[in-house]
Amino acid sequence: MLQLRMRTGVVTYTVYEPPYASANKLESAEQLVFVKDGYSIIGALVPPVWLLVKRMWLEFVLYVAGTALLVWALTSAGASELANVLVLIIQIIFGFEAGALYGAALERRGWRLVGTVTGRGQEDSERRFLEVWLPTSTEIPPAPLGASTPAAPSWTATALTRAKETIARRRSAWAGTQT
Repeated sequence: MLQLRMRTGVVTYTVYEPPYASANKLESAEQLVFVKDGYSIIGALVPPVWLLVKRMWLEFVLYVAGTALLVWALTSAGASELANVLVLIIQIIFGFEAGALYGAALERRGWRLVGTVTGRGQEDSERRFLEVWLPTSTEIPPAPLGASTPAAPSWTATALTRAKETIARRRSAWAGTQT
């Protein structure tokens, strides 16, 4: 009997905080960027589009100029097949390095690396990271198995809401003991 196996691989993300993040971790948690470490298929298939979507202007200009110069030089020398093969190799390598390039671009803009996290997917990784990173010990439920509904709030929003509620309860309990 043929069985379909679910993909159970683990994905690693690096987490970046914006340059002028709030000192309050609850407020800055909404602005965190999770960068996937691994092969980017979109980055390999269409690197210029991927670079533009990620707002990596300098890398876009360098990629387009470098590739155009390489293709022009090899085509002028009569090696157009070699030019095609080299562009394909560049795109494959770009797919492997896309996440690292994005992380470097964020750091160049002043974003700060605050950690790494692994999980079954982005939602699971966000949940795991926020459970450790947020100042309270809020328990965030794991993502349900199966399709998620588009109307459901993100795990980040859920974690922030629960953390704010916990802090409010603890402040009111602490204020009650101080009187």
